[in-house]
Amino acid sequence: MKSVRFIARYIVGIVFIVSGFLKAVDPVGTALKVNEYAQAYLGTGFGSYATWIAVALCAVEFLTGVCVLKVIKFRFFSLIALLLSLFFLVVTFVSAITGKVSDCGCFGEVIKLEPWPSFFKNVVLSALALFLYLNRKKARPIANRFWEIAYIFAYTVAIVALSVYALKRLPPADLTDFRPGRDLMVSDTTALVKYKTEILYSKNGKVQKFDLKHLPDSTWKYEKTISTVIEGSEKYAKRMSFMLKDAAGEDVTKSVLSLPNPIVMVSVYDASTITEEDLSKLKNLADSLDTELHKAEVFLVSALTEEQTLALVKPIADAVEHEKLSDIYATHYDESKVLPFDIVYSDYKTVITFNRSNGGATYIKNGQILRKWSASAYSNKKIIKALSEDYTLVAVRSAAASRIFLIVSLIVIILLVIILRVISKLLYKAVVNLEEITE
Repeated sequence: MKSVRFIARYIVGIVFIVSGFLKAVDPVGTALKVNEYAQAYLGTGFGSYATWIAVALCAVEFLTGVCVLKVIKFRFFSLIALLLSLFFLVVTFVSAITGKVSDCGCFGEVIKLEPWPSFFKNVVLSALALFLYLNRKKARPIANRFWEIAYIFAYTVAIVALSVYALKRLPPADLTDFRPGRDLMVSDTTALVKYKTEILYSKNGKVQKFDLKHLPDSTWKYEKTISTVIEGSEKYAKRMSFMLKDAAGEDVTKSVLSLPNPIVMVSVYDASTITEEDLSKLKNLADSLDTELHKAEVFLVSALTEEQTLALVKPIADAVEHEKLSDIYATHYDESKVLPFDIVYSDYKTVITFNRSNGGATYIKNGQILRKWSASAYSNKKIIKALSEDYTLVAVRSAAASRIFLIVSLIVIILLVIILRVISKLLYKAVVNLEEITE
């Protein structure tokens, strides 16, 4: 039985560590999945609170895995492991029966499991967690109360810090459908999934949905944007399709991606967090990439309505008009105009997957995604430096960095937990034996 407990503890611990870590690396993606589940089963999402729910969920999963594997507060965390396993078991079973959620999101964007495989995985995990809980009294502590609390605090701070970093910057490992190296020009019939974008507005305590062509007057307050599948199926799509539209709703994806110059796209999916500094950076970037020495096409990719987008960039339009440089609202294809940047539109889910950072920049050449920067990290200098490098090497380095980070981080974390467990256990035994001798 001891060997069975050992195997069960390692399986449950490692699964929870990997699951929590992979979701913590991309808290925005985890928040999308939280809202997807809430929308499917509760009829409404959690809005901006989903991000902090996601951070908390990642921390709880990761900490549960560490404490089960390391045998810290084992009676408590074996119960948490069991409750989480049973909760995931029920959720994935309902998803498998109803088909409302196609990807469980158990391991973030790294490992995508359909509901039935995920359900059977949770059956095994629940059985092992139940076995550990029933045998919780046989677990032996590896440290005193002070060090147990110290370990819990340290691991919690570490995993939350990782999520906060990913929120402020970008996920240190980008494994989304629009990760560096993805060729957006290559057609994939399995990726032909189209979304319907609906905007939620509230007035006098009443919340109502509107489509992009029928928006309410200014007395209504904007709440959030919802994207739902209207054509195709995410269940069978190997990856998301990438589609750009102009203000008239015409598909301009191919014409934009076929431009001979490098392309820099700045993504916006939430107007409320875009500051004047962000707008200033965007205008300066567009100006700096419109010279003979540094030439690139700059686009603003918006998940907002045309009205919201134009209102957002009005300070730039005013500045451009003041400088008598150009008309910000003219189309890119009017060769008589010299524009700071052009505006194209896509659905909310595409834009937030394209670049997790609201206001972040993405470098594309020959239809291939090469590199990304968060809104706070990109600068003219960094982007111009990337434009001057061999673009094939830029893509390779970006893709390799994600894989190396994930593999090395998980190996280091698991080894560190195991090594610290062995050291703590030996020290704890030595201290107990010394106390017994002195008594």
